[in-house]
Amino acid sequence: MIRSRYLAIFFVLLAFPAQGQDVATAIHSDQERSVDITYGGRVFGIPVMKANISADFVGENYAARADFRTSGLLSIFSKIQVIASASGQVKNQKLQTKEYWHKELDGRKNRELSMSYGDELVTIRVDPPLYSMGDPPASMQQRLEALDPVSAILALAVTNVTDQQCNSTIKVFDGKQRYDLRMQAGEVKTIRTRAYKGKALRCQVWYVPVAGFDADDLANPEDYQKPVIMWLSKSKDSEFQIPVRFEAKLSFGTAVIEARKIEIKSAR
Repeated sequence: MIRSRYLAIFFVLLAFPAQGQDVATAIHSDQERSVDITYGGRVFGIPVMKANISADFVGENYAARADFRTSGLLSIFSKIQVIASASGQVKNQKLQTKEYWHKELDGRKNRELSMSYGDELVTIRVDPPLYSMGDPPASMQQRLEALDPVSAILALAVTNVTDQQCNSTIKVFDGKQRYDLRMQAGEVKTIRTRAYKGKALRCQVWYVPVAGFDADDLANPEDYQKPVIMWLSKSKDSEFQIPVRFEAKLSFGTAVIEARKIEIKSAR
């Protein structure tokens, strides 16, 4: 759905993982939790993007927001911002999306999309309309079985990280495209970023298109054949397990995205 392929790949990195993973048992209905993460991305050491992800848990309800924008050198050639939000409930230790919204600001179409989830139906509204929903389009079952991208981000942050949880396939739907994120766990190492220093689990991630794609979306299959490396924090001091570093090999270089600020708050 996101027009720029590389921006879409980055959004996929953060949209991770999703359904099928239990929410950490530390999230209780009598507690309030919030998390706020800021990321910065560089290619050849040059800043190219900024992103912020934040979420609040109140009782069994959650609300999350994500803001991505190009910066530095990349913004000269492609000035794009993606703003997104999602809300839902935590049931049976799993996130369930109720509402999702995002807007792409690229100076051209500035498309806005929203989704409402019911028990048997996902209703999508897009303005301006998409010229295609892909061939084949995502079926209703494929929509229902996946989380929206922002809830998928949140599902990772509140999941107890184990090697097994990084050896699974995750399902995501962004309003048009339905894709899997296939993961494989690696070693645990010490990672240092501006916001985090400590043990982190190395995960390889493959992006697997499933439905809702047009021919031009898949014109360069090599873009999807290279895994992205994601490092998940393994701090014992927090119930939130944060993606603290990403490494993605692109056609013009390697993008490195790191957490620059992590803020976690709790209250009773």
